Amino acid sequence: MTPPATEGAAARADAGTAPAVSLRGVVRRMGRETVLRGIDVDVAPGRLVVLRGSNGSGKTTLLKLLATRLRPHQGEGRVFGHDLVREADAVRAKVGLLGSYGGNYPVLSGRENLRLALSLTGKQRDEGAVDAALERVGLAGAADKQVRFYSSGMKKRLGLARQLLVDADLWLLDEPYAALDEQGKRLVDVCLLEARSRGRTLLVASHEQDRHDLVPDAVLELDGGRLRMAAFRPAAGATGGAW
Repeated sequence: MTPPATEGAAARADAGTAPAVSLRGVVRRMGRETVLRGIDVDVAPGRLVVLRGSNGSGKTTLLKLLATRLRPHQGEGRVFGHDLVREADAVRAKVGLLGSYGGNYPVLSGRENLRLALSLTGKQRDEGAVDAALERVGLAGAADKQVRFYSSGMKKRLGLARQLLVDADLWLLDEPYAALDEQGKRLVDVCLLEARSRGRTLLVASHEQDRHDLVPDAVLELDGGRLRMAAFRPAAGATGGAW
């Protein structure tokens, strides 16, 4: 059964709009182990979906597939209508991935990491936007320090700054609350809610259970390599359907 896509509070998909994420029969093996076993899911644009599961359940693997860092062994997937394999460049232009460790280059400064992120996405270098992103996540004072000297929490904040700066159509976040204090976790909540209000689609893999300010449109659970709907919050006025 395909978990239904959910109606976001700020961005409802019109009938006929391509899903932000569409996977059919996706299988991924890591060595001899089958991590994902026939994943079927649609997520409509503008939704905030939380992905849960135990360690090793395949959450990170699924996010890496959507970011084109891994390929499915079977099945097919699309991001905003673009095939994950045949149109990988177009998919990457739509996706921003925040890995569990921040995904930064340690020998570059925080500022240089953000400048590089802009250049890799083809966006014009904007020092004002870089400074604003660093200020937003509380790293203005460490902007010119090499990331190898950052704490784990600072690395995660820098990854969040990159997400804010690039502001991709699809945000993929792998344990975004890890290594953060409560102030940092609240910052993540606020940034995710603001992104959804701008119509961004967000898929968040997280063990956090008590983010009261962050009400997702759906909660999906990976168990034994299979995906099931754990919770679904339709928008007011939505009727019987996924969209």
